[in-house]
Amino acid sequence: RHYYGDQSYTDTINYMEEAGITTFGYDRTAVVDVNGVKVGLVGTYELADGMGCEAGMIENIKKVESEGAQVVIVSFHWGMERENYPNDNQKNLAHSAIDNGADLVLGHHPHVLQGIEKYKGKNIVYSLGNFCFGGNSNPSDKDTMIFQQTFTIENGQLVEDDVTNIIPCSVSSTLRSSPADCNRKAGMRLSGYGQAAKRTADLRLTKQKFLEFTDIVCYHIWCMESRYRESSPCKYFTRRQAAL
Repeated sequence: RHYYGDQSYTDTINYMEEAGITTFGYDRTAVVDVNGVKVGLVGTYELADGMGCEAGMIENIKKVESEGAQVVIVSFHWGMERENYPNDNQKNLAHSAIDNGADLVLGHHPHVLQGIEKYKGKNIVYSLGNFCFGGNSNPSDKDTMIFQQTFTIENGQLVEDDVTNIIPCSVSSTLRSSPADCNRKAGMRLSGYGQAAKRTADLRLTKQKFLEFTDIVCYHIWCMESRYRESSPCKYFTRRQAAL
């Protein structure tokens, strides 16, 4: 399961925690305080066991809930590389996660974008694409995104406000992502993937809505670049990332 053995796995955890970055995955869960709200983090590896990982995923959701999590985010390492549509295991596990208490499901491993499904009022982001990846310095598919969601807690309970932002990005030669330069193509692709992911779903992301948001994002980036002439899009993106 670990490309460079168990030592590399434990070293990575140690280095990240020394840098103040919370880690989680497999049987290791985390509950972090974000602006006074307890957020539970569950990481599940599907590739080795398929649907066999479901029981452990459910157990970990219940674990963070018992530790006081008010919002539960489940992250899956799943799916086929370079496939733009989720397979049955992805859809079944995502639905199971929400059925058992997850408030948001995020996916990675395909290295390309997949669709966003709304299931029982919760978002499933089947694949975020690449964000920062050193395994391929020049991937053929450079479209990617940042998915943002705001959760509101009132009287100790999660309010169903579903405030989300999608920032279209493009992978650069520096192995990290930058805000896309008015990348309408990415929006059209993502909308299509979402419709194919579950054609009967109430998808939050429509093509027109994505394109309208893309125009706003690109205009905002242009304004910031005009104001900060010394900044490249990558530097501007780093500033935004630090503020998230």
